Formats: sequence, C-alpha cells, structure tokens
Amino acid sequence: MDKQTEKRLKEWAGTYNVKSFIPDDPVQFPHRYTEKRDIEISAFITSWISYGRRELILRKAGWLHDRMGGSPYEWIVSGRYKELVSDVPAGKRDTFYRFYTHSDLRDLCDRLNAIYGEYDSLEYALAASPHPNPVMKLQDLFSGINGIPVMNGSSACKRLAMFLRWMIRTDGIVDFGIWKTAFHPRQLIIPLDTHVHQISLELGLTVQRTATLKTALEITEALACIFPDDPCLGDFALFGYDINKKKE
Repeated sequence: MDKQTEKRLKEWAGTYNVKSFIPDDPVQFPHRYTEKRDIEISAFITSWISYGRRELILRKAGWLHDRMGGSPYEWIVSGRYKELVSDVPAGKRDTFYRFYTHSDLRDLCDRLNAIYGEYDSLEYALAASPHPNPVMKLQDLFSGINGIPVMNGSSACKRLAMFLRWMIRTDGIVDFGIWKTAFHPRQLIIPLDTHVHQISLELGLTVQRTATLKTALEITEALACIFPDDPCLGDFALFGYDINKKKE
C-alpha cells in the first residue's frame, strides 16, 4: 500500500468513527443503555440477529428491544424472554427472524440466563474460558446455539467479531470499550463480510479470495501495521474508503 493511501485511511478512520454513525447502525440498540450488563446483552443479541439487509435487522432489533424494556439484564434473569416462545400460536410456523426460530432465541437466552447466574458480567465468563482468543471464547461459551459458528470452521465469525469490537475498542465513540479487565483492542479481528473483503482486496490488505477467518486475520494483521494498538479502527477507515470511492 502506498503512503498516500495509508494516510487517507488514517484520516477516514477519524472522519467516520463518530457518534453520527450510531443512529443508522445496529449499535444504536446497546447505546440505549448505560449499565454494563444491559449493554452486553443488548449488544450480543443484536449482533446475533445481524443477518441480511440493514433495514430488516434494525426493524427486528427494534421490535425485540421494545419487549426487553428498560433492562435487557432483568429481561434475561427474570425469564421474561420465555414469553416470546409461548406467544407463538399453535400450528403456526415457528419463525423468529430469517432462519432463526423462537426456540433458537430461547436457547440463546437460556444460555445467557445460565451465564449471568454464575458470572457478574459476560466479560468475566469469557475470561474464564481456556481458549486463546476472544472469538474462540465466545464460540466455546455459546457452543450449540444456532447462529454461533463452530470452532475451527471456516466462518469469518463476522457477528462475533462485531460484538467484540463494540465491547473492547476503548475510544468510547461508537464502540463502548467496557471490557477493560480481560481484553485489549489488539486482540480483535476485523468484522469481515463480502463487502469489506472486496475493499480489502482492492487495497492489497489480503490475497485470499474467500471471506474466511483466515482472510479476516490476514486483513487484521495488515491493518495493525497502520493502527498498531487498535487494528479494528481500520473498520471505520475501510468504510470511509468505500464512501469516498463512490463519490469519485
């Protein structure tokens, strides 16, 4: 990558890592809350449903948060989430969102209920997992839940990486940075989808032709050369590159 492009990426990271990014992004939902456990639960469930077109994600996440009310944590630990499953009419197809069923949602919430019964924070539950990086720790903690990629598979784990970016990046602008005890932004992996993959190919950040975890790691390593302590700041830089390319 030439120095001019590197300089522009640094500038775009600052331009697009701003609070005005929040209202049009799924991260808006955990930003409704101030208590750590509320933020964690809102963020994890929002990232879990972040498949498909953005407007559909926002609509379903909005519907779900209306039912969570003022505290996702209380919604989980009280078991009120079970009402969503019991409200499915008999004989009606059990579809919650895309390929998820209400039973899938209940399985996820049951797991969260069990985790918060043992730990004061999802951060501490992850820290207790023996696996070497945050993505694998999440895969371990939520293994068997529909939508959680299996460990050692080829998935880029975009939604897990996005959730971890929200929790661990520490500038407190778009991302929360509330997990300060057990993790560091250097441990993050770029949330990789086909769009980010294409941009990364154009910029020479990867030579991999498919959007796998190996590709995400390669792109993250390349971004770490530009943003050494915070490679996922590059996520905003790539967004800025794409926006400005469309203007040219």
